[in-house]
Amino acid sequence: MDKKTLALIEQYAKSLAEVAVEQDAVSDIYEEITQLLAIFTETHLTTLLSQDSYSREDKLATVRLLQEFCSAYLKNFLEVILQNEREALIEAILRDVKERLDRVTGTYVVEVTTAIPLTADQKERISNVVARKFAVKTRELVEHVDEGILGGFVIKTQNKIIDTSLKTQLQQLKMNLK
Repeated sequence: MDKKTLALIEQYAKSLAEVAVEQDAVSDIYEEITQLLAIFTETHLTTLLSQDSYSREDKLATVRLLQEFCSAYLKNFLEVILQNEREALIEAILRDVKERLDRVTGTYVVEVTTAIPLTADQKERISNVVARKFAVKTRELVEHVDEGILGGFVIKTQNKIIDTSLKTQLQQLKMNLK
């Protein structure tokens, strides 16, 4: 993407994030954006909205269909995007808004990989570890089971990692013995 497009995305995202904070609607707008992004991902909607072969009327109808299930804030926001013919940027803008809202609230998605599924108590303890070590709140704990790590866990959030897996420890031991 060129600098002009990135600047547009940032400006739109900043505006919606500011409205969410000012109107004390961060969690509601975050949830709506999450649902919209799932639709974009599952249906490859951005590709469709970017194609010149897809008529302007069809693009408008598609986005207006999405608006039917949105709050007034998001309806108005999407309408501004339609008026400015920026529908191909909707997904990128919504992703940027989501990141901005994460930063404002200090709440992030945390990924944890373990060899076996976690209990509710273990999930709670991992959220507490994340709060202490990374100084962030857990918005959502995404659990991955990978028997290949043998034991322990790997926690990832905001480009930070805690890796206590046996696999990594064995690899480090192997490197130290060389």
